[in-house]
Amino acid sequence: MTTTTFDQQLIDRHCRWFDLNGATPISVGHRRENLRRLAAALPSPLLEATPADLLAWQSALRSGVSRLGTPYKMSTLSTYTSNARAFYAWALEAELIDTDPTKRMAKIKVPAAHAHPVPDRDLKLAIQIAPEPMRTWLVLAAFMGLRAMEIAQLTRDSIDEIEGRLVLSGIGKGRKPFRITVPLHVEPSLRQYMHMRGPLFWTRFGNVMKPATLSKLVGQFFARQGMPYSLHWLRHSFGTAFYASTRDLLLTQDVMRHASPNTTRLYVRTTGVAATKAMDRLSKSLRPPRPARRGLSQVDGETGAAA
Repeated sequence: MTTTTFDQQLIDRHCRWFDLNGATPISVGHRRENLRRLAAALPSPLLEATPADLLAWQSALRSGVSRLGTPYKMSTLSTYTSNARAFYAWALEAELIDTDPTKRMAKIKVPAAHAHPVPDRDLKLAIQIAPEPMRTWLVLAAFMGLRAMEIAQLTRDSIDEIEGRLVLSGIGKGRKPFRITVPLHVEPSLRQYMHMRGPLFWTRFGNVMKPATLSKLVGQFFARQGMPYSLHWLRHSFGTAFYASTRDLLLTQDVMRHASPNTTRLYVRTTGVAATKAMDRLSKSLRPPRPARRGLSQVDGETGAAA
């Protein structure tokens, strides 16, 4: 079934509400696209969907394949399901429907995520061979933890110099402003753009760089080097390295601009070696004390010979 004009208007109305509640433009765009796919897959208009319709849609997703011909990841199924739940919860609150048809939908359990930083050797090689502005994108992600959307939005006004140090500011995920002192060794990468006006990064067609385009270009760069990484892997590299340096999860949470330390934990890879060393340190108190060495004043047995 194709999406009706009414369903399109309904989706737009919901997305305006989603936007007013603080969602980022990227999140709003994803929500709109996912709801359009839902509307096209259902046998009836969105507001007439039954619990059976939604269960059938969810089952079809679980057994189907994506546009790339690969099975849907559990995280993707979870996102589609949560978007549908959010839409119908909104429709119920807005009194557009009398009951929520998503209550019987299965809850998708997503396997626990793990940090996947880029290996140091590959990271160093990539930065060494990358042309500009690719090199700067890699550096900002790997050594400041910036996301694609945060890099793409940078303008000359995003960079200030305060008491000899560069400070970078912008709007992060969830429309939260950030202000970060630029590491000393990262400063040269930004200083080369300080002569510009307006946006720092443009496409070869003369358009302002978009986050999706920037991410795609970084992925293509890594692929040309035979490396299976993405820009977001570099954020994992930053989180892992920063935590390894500080051993402070809350501080790592702050610099990564996460709302919860549980999210930060997904970006931090700890090693078995580190765990072993930590346990060795903790277990020192169990080590039996060394026996006291006998001094020259001690007597060996009945002979009276000095020990």
